[in-house]
Amino acid sequence: MQQARLHIYNKTITTFSSSALAGLSTVKAGCTTSVWRSSAEHVKIVEVNIFEALISLVASHNCVVCDVEGSLLCPGCLNSELTEVGGRCYRCHKASRNQAVCKDCRKSVPIRHSWIATDYGEVPKKLVHKLKFERAIAGAVPIAEKIDEIVPNLPKDTIVCHIPTASSRVRMRGYDQANEIAKHFSGLRGYKQRSLLLRKGKLRQVGASRTDRFKHLERAFRVKDLDLKQTKILLIDDITTTGATIEAAAKMLKKAGVKTIDVAVFAQA
Repeated sequence: MQQARLHIYNKTITTFSSSALAGLSTVKAGCTTSVWRSSAEHVKIVEVNIFEALISLVASHNCVVCDVEGSLLCPGCLNSELTEVGGRCYRCHKASRNQAVCKDCRKSVPIRHSWIATDYGEVPKKLVHKLKFERAIAGAVPIAEKIDEIVPNLPKDTIVCHIPTASSRVRMRGYDQANEIAKHFSGLRGYKQRSLLLRKGKLRQVGASRTDRFKHLERAFRVKDLDLKQTKILLIDDITTTGATIEAAAKMLKKAGVKTIDVAVFAQA
């Protein structure tokens, strides 16, 4: 399918069934309209405020710690301001080598390792907030770089897969922050990135207990109709709290025939 897309971060999508509009691209006062035709000749019109789009694309960012211009977390603060988690099981926090899931927890989950870059302290909170709620998509870059620091070398045929965000949040932001992190990380490593999971429903997990999270997430994910037998997957996400989300995603992938599942997360709350 040939598509002409405007890469934007604040968008409203309306779908039309008129093939007469196919190929149209116009500029209106205050917004840009980019149109393309799908295989079903549906035309999707993406409208975006020109001012906000330009700001997202060309404006420089200041470090959330030292305020130096250039990036949301400068290299110096990236190395000095994030608290290392150390070797522990993400689930029970028992000490473990190479952040492996401990033997007791492995009985319940199909995850081998869960590499967590930092605890969810003041600086990670600021950075993630910029990425998720202030449309600062550039925040995905230092997050991916920090994850790259803690994840050991993996087999070259490892597939990087993000844990999809609730669809309502993606529509609001114009992008999926976990996908952006996964994209940058896979670029740093040279691994293949694939979108393997679909998220069903719109329920957010913020503030829910571990029990409630597991209940909500039992049927939250669906694996795309792909042949995943004997594949090696690295799941990527921005934040984990109880681990319920990554476990729900991992269990669905395991049912689909995935051989090994590891997880890399920027911060644990």
